[in-house]
Amino acid sequence: MKKAGVFVFALCAVVLFSKCSKNNDDPKREEPKEINYAFAVVGGVAPSLTTYIIGTADLNFSHLGNTNAAEQPSSASMWHYKKAVYVTAFGAPASMVKYEFDDKGIAAQKQKLVVPGANTFSSIEFISDDVAYASVGGGLARVVKFNPTTMQITGEINLNSILKPAATSTFYLGMKARGGKLFLGVYYGGSLELLTKAYMAVINLETDAVEKLIEDERTAAIFQGGSSANGIEVDENGDMYVMGVGSPSRPSGILRIKKDATDFDPDYFMNLDEVTGNSCRNLRLFNNGLAFVNRVVNVADPYELDGANYEFYQIDITNKASKGKVGNLPVIWGSSTGIIRKYSEGELLFSVSGETENAIYAYNIANGSLTKKFTLDGSRTTGFTMLKQ
Repeated sequence: MKKAGVFVFALCAVVLFSKCSKNNDDPKREEPKEINYAFAVVGGVAPSLTTYIIGTADLNFSHLGNTNAAEQPSSASMWHYKKAVYVTAFGAPASMVKYEFDDKGIAAQKQKLVVPGANTFSSIEFISDDVAYASVGGGLARVVKFNPTTMQITGEINLNSILKPAATSTFYLGMKARGGKLFLGVYYGGSLELLTKAYMAVINLETDAVEKLIEDERTAAIFQGGSSANGIEVDENGDMYVMGVGSPSRPSGILRIKKDATDFDPDYFMNLDEVTGNSCRNLRLFNNGLAFVNRVVNVADPYELDGANYEFYQIDITNKASKGKVGNLPVIWGSSTGIIRKYSEGELLFSVSGETENAIYAYNIANGSLTKKFTLDGSRTTGFTMLKQ
């Protein structure tokens, strides 16, 4: 009897183990997904705007809604570093919220960094897991150093040496690290004389000290933050291209700082007004000189007070030539957004936020064909990124 009892117990254990194994191998069981894409989408009517932060594992859908999105009041921009996104909205005090995604794409707030005295973050540049730089403005303009893992401020760049007495305001929009230096766009407001040049500070990343202020009178106003609207790119050779949006006396244009150099190249300038026929914003650069800008449609409304007013133009940055309007893409809100991401070796993704639709289009690099990939809720996309570990 004792042996029979042991046998029955063992048999039950085998059956139970077998059932557990079948449950674990159930093909209907949903496995955790790695979130590879993140979006920031603005909805509502000003001044009651909301930014929705959404994560997805892939892009295999026809529409992306806001049902499971995290929400942040106001219109916000989004940066990313590895698998986290950093969202910044306009409104004092300047605040940056770090989000990470669970396996369902739901964004969870992790930490928050606040800079008193400023209204918004203008630009962010990530250097490593524990070092990043951010500029703030709309009040007290500063460049702070912070730890993107802990979201603690660890230092500040002293910018007193580049202040101009004639400027009633100073903005730091656009920054890019290269070769141990941080290149920082500087915009001086309130002086027509200072609007005749493009300015950039060169900062030593080892000492966090300003080395010099460089300038160029062929264009003016380096004035794009680097998130949804961008003005600084580095090509596959290490050369840096910097866009000036222009001024009443200067055209929009692209300057170059060669690899290992810290001054604007006197032998290179691309006059975008001349090449495309109108003023441009938002530079996006890919391999082999392939680049895109947002070209204004109505020059009398560059800040889009009367409606969406920009269209995507393709340019050849190497040969300083225009390739014309990108297909039949609609006019977009191009003064504040115009995101393009590389999806594969042969395909780019254009974020198209216009008056009648908010969508992502796939662009075939080889033949220039366009396909609408999916639509999104909301009026415009201010963040679209491919997350990297």
